Amino acid sequence: MSAMRKTLLAAMLIIAACRKHETPQQTVNPPKSAVSEKSAPPPATPATDTDSAVGTAMPAYKAELLDGKSFDVAAERGNVVFLNLWATWCGPCRYEIPELQKLHTDNAAKGFKVVGVSLDDSGKENVQQFVTDHSMTYPVALDPDGKLANIFQTTVIPTSVLIDRNGKIVWKKYGAITVDDELRHALDAALAQKRS
Repeated sequence: MSAMRKTLLAAMLIIAACRKHETPQQTVNPPKSAVSEKSAPPPATPATDTDSAVGTAMPAYKAELLDGKSFDVAAERGNVVFLNLWATWCGPCRYEIPELQKLHTDNAAKGFKVVGVSLDDSGKENVQQFVTDHSMTYPVALDPDGKLANIFQTTVIPTSVLIDRNGKIVWKKYGAITVDDELRHALDAALAQKRS
């Protein structure tokens, strides 16, 4: 990532962090035209090698976990994975942590895991302290360059996807999650699926 892009991303993250009110979602790297906080995500574009639409295969993605190990989404085939793009300064992201933790704990024995992907560029220690303070036991990856945001084609955080045992995206949400009927149905179906 070029120095200019890193500076631009850092500036946008700082601007978003300075917002004085919490909304159901926060934007990262907003487009030139103002985005309504309740607006829909950008319209779908033709499939690309980084397409992350529901029904498509999850594109390749690797990142370093807080514990120093590597996370590779391709190595998770056979598991059901809930990828959650977030940041420590994002209010709605904090709101959904208990839901994510409960999903992770309740379904871990079924081959399910939540993986949080932090956009923070303030350093590993800052993210680790946040994870400890919020009793997060699910794996957390570090992505200060926003690679997953590019794959998800989103400027909204949190953004989450559910990936089935065969690596296909079966559910996607812009904004904070709640375990509603739609998510529960997608999760139950993914957990019941056998790997092909």
